[in-house]
Parts: sequence; C-alpha cells; structure tokens
Amino acid sequence: MTILTSVTEIEDRFVAALRDIQRPVVHYVRKGVERAEGRIPRLNYPAQLPRPTEIVDSQVEFAKALIDSQRDFARDLAGAVAPLVETETDAVVPTPPATTAKAKAAKPAGRQTATKKKA
Repeated sequence: MTILTSVTEIEDRFVAALRDIQRPVVHYVRKGVERAEGRIPRLNYPAQLPRPTEIVDSQVEFAKALIDSQRDFARDLAGAVAPLVETETDAVVPTPPATTAKAKAAKPAGRQTATKKKA
C-alpha cells in the first residue's frame, strides 16, 4: 500500500461519512416542510431570480472550474521542477569508469611501498 493509496482511502471514507451525515438533514428538512404545509403561507419566489437549484448548479460549475484551474497550475509546477526531483525508480547508480573486467585486470593489485635502507 502506498502513501497515496492510504490518503485516497481516508478521503473516500471522509466523503462517505459526510454523505451519511447529510442524508438525515435532508430527511428532517423534508419532514419539517411537510408539517409546515398548510400551516404557514406559501412564499412567492420572484420569477426574475434564478431557482435555488440553478444557483447551486452554477456555483458548483464555478467551483469545478476553479479546481480544474488549480490542478492544471499545480501539475505545470510539478512538471517544471521535475528535472530537479529524482524518485527511487528514476535513480540510476552511476558505474565508475574503471569497473570493467579489462580495467580491473590492468590495475595493480595494491600499492607497493619502497623499503628503507638501514644505515
């Protein structure tokens, strides 16, 4: 499991919990409207104003456009810095120049030291 998978699962559970909380709210508002019908006068909604659902839909479209714009911006930034960022899958261990078999064979076995003459 990756970190992104863990985060996505938590986000999914959050959205599901939010929906679970919203259902009873809608249910009780409907119940309140049913009880209020006939007991309070109906409101006259001005015809020149957009319907509440139209306002909601319009604002959600606006929010989606903002989110899409921010996603594009963030992805462009990530792409711009990508040359500076190395992931584990990108990492290549450089091979030192003298590690081929021929180079190893030509290399002396070790450093030889000169012996000092005793006086």
